[in-house]
Amino acid sequence: MEPGSVRSARALICPKWSSAASKFLSCSRIPANTKADCVKAFNRFMGANRRMAILAFVRTIRMTFLLLVFTLLTACWDFHDARQLTYGSTIGVDYRNNAYTMYAQSLNLANIAKRTGQQTKAATSIVGISQGETVAESMFHLYQSEQEPVYWGHISSIVFTRQALENVTIESLVDSINRYRDLRYNVWVFGTDEPIERILEFSPYFGYSPYDSRLMKPDQTFRQFSDIAPIYLNRFVSDYFERSRTLLFPELALDDSTWTEGGKKVPTVKLNGYYVFASEKLSGKLTMDQAIGLRYMNERTHRTKLTVFKNEQPAALLVLVKPKVKIRHSVSGGIVRFDVGISMEAYVDEMLQEVPESFLVQQIRENVEEAVQTTFEEGKRINADVYNLTNHLYRFHYQTWKRNVTDQLDMNKVDLRRVRVSVLIRHSGKYKARLK
Repeated sequence: MEPGSVRSARALICPKWSSAASKFLSCSRIPANTKADCVKAFNRFMGANRRMAILAFVRTIRMTFLLLVFTLLTACWDFHDARQLTYGSTIGVDYRNNAYTMYAQSLNLANIAKRTGQQTKAATSIVGISQGETVAESMFHLYQSEQEPVYWGHISSIVFTRQALENVTIESLVDSINRYRDLRYNVWVFGTDEPIERILEFSPYFGYSPYDSRLMKPDQTFRQFSDIAPIYLNRFVSDYFERSRTLLFPELALDDSTWTEGGKKVPTVKLNGYYVFASEKLSGKLTMDQAIGLRYMNERTHRTKLTVFKNEQPAALLVLVKPKVKIRHSVSGGIVRFDVGISMEAYVDEMLQEVPESFLVQQIRENVEEAVQTTFEEGKRINADVYNLTNHLYRFHYQTWKRNVTDQLDMNKVDLRRVRVSVLIRHSGKYKARLK
């Protein structure tokens, strides 16, 4: 008698294969065990094919369902007319009399994207001011007087006053800002001693929009002269919370003594130094002169200048580029001593006296070493590790850090023992020597 499994399989295969199977099973010369093994193998084969067919059917159903869902996503039910939104560009936060004051600068985007041939008009901005017991509450108070919905996706910078930095924790200042989805992490962060209204209300020269100012694009000028390094919000938060790391972020100031337009002074913003946070609290502030060594210890530095003197007269001005820093340490008597090696390149930007290359190299070494030591001592004065030397220990030599530094930083137990500078003067511009 023919097995039922083979009979059922005949309906799934062509007649030729069905006839061959019948002859095979009816042949008396083939042992019964062999026939049984062949039937089992055939059944396994047909079972696998069924499973594959079922899986293919399920995949087809899923793809069909997804395609039907995608057809529903082509609508624009959340569309907003770009002309009916208020675009925020800068947020300012102050804290006085136990209340937060929030400043929101908004720009007219029509003055940013102009068509060719249009007459240039002075770019304008408006500043909204509101108060509340929290940052988020002050934002909602701002909504009460808005004429169009405020869109925060174009925020490029955040400015904190010194009063806010001294009296409120960073967690309280940035909590709602970081939670809001429209605000990105690549937002520039500044502090200031100036009234925020003046910072946000100034208009750049040439009728440029504030969107093209140093307030919103500090990296553009930093590439040309790397004096004070700007910082993004993500790095700001990271440096603040990371153990054994000092947060430095730039101070904004107004300058009305450098540029004039039509015979009138034009106020501009500039970076004037650093606010320094150590162990999650404001330690103090470094002026630009006090922080001069940071530019040589920062591998993000693009280019900076150094004037070399001979006989108390300027001999040359050199541009220093691409510093590379290596840090080593040793411990003795409970004091961690660091040795820093700095290598950089330079080129001559101006030659005022005839001096040999060896003289320039030596002067660069002495000036850079002195500047690095001076800034370290200024940081030590406010108990701040401005070069994050102890963070190097924390990351790469944790046991040494744990025994000698810990979270309670005492800069009396940290010393910058030696600074060694190597410099290579690449070229002297179009002139091989001083023009006579």
